Amino acid sequence: MVDEQRELQMNVGKAMDTLRKDYPDFLSRTPDYSLYHENISLKASDGQIQLSKLTSYKKALGLVRSALSLVYDADRSIIQSRMVYDPTRTELRVSYNAMLVPKIMGVTGRTVHVDGISIYAFDLSASVDREGKKNEGAGKIREHRIEKLLVNGAAMQPPYFNNFGLEALVGQRSGALVGAGAWSFEQ
Repeated sequence: MVDEQRELQMNVGKAMDTLRKDYPDFLSRTPDYSLYHENISLKASDGQIQLSKLTSYKKALGLVRSALSLVYDADRSIIQSRMVYDPTRTELRVSYNAMLVPKIMGVTGRTVHVDGISIYAFDLSASVDREGKKNEGAGKIREHRIEKLLVNGAAMQPPYFNNFGLEALVGQRSGALVGAGAWSFEQ
């Protein structure tokens, strides 16, 4: 029991160190995914985003990074974060804010300010099971919840890329979607 607690504390410390390095460089460098559980889940508080598995998590973050780095200057943009570990819930709370500066002024308008809170929950299962097999997921981050995400002071809502001025880049347009069977042919 003591060894498992010590191992969990070491994994939490590693996660804190890694996230401390990953957050400021999010636009310019791929995050270190070694601290995430193979079955990690990503959830947004509004229920709009939900995915599971590390491969999906990597693809989602890669898509966000790629889209933002096309328009925003990683060298002039600033991402800051603060983190607090809650040992009672075994969760790491990261509060972050970003000032994203466009590569070319006027293309996306102005600097975008993003504020958010992410909660990371850890796998509390034993590092060695009853049969003596090592549990590779023990102590790794098993859940990432986005509790709050504001863009220029307003809650982010679908379509998400429009919040960053990227609607022209990805071809998203405002308006209602027409469902199947809604076609009208006049004769």
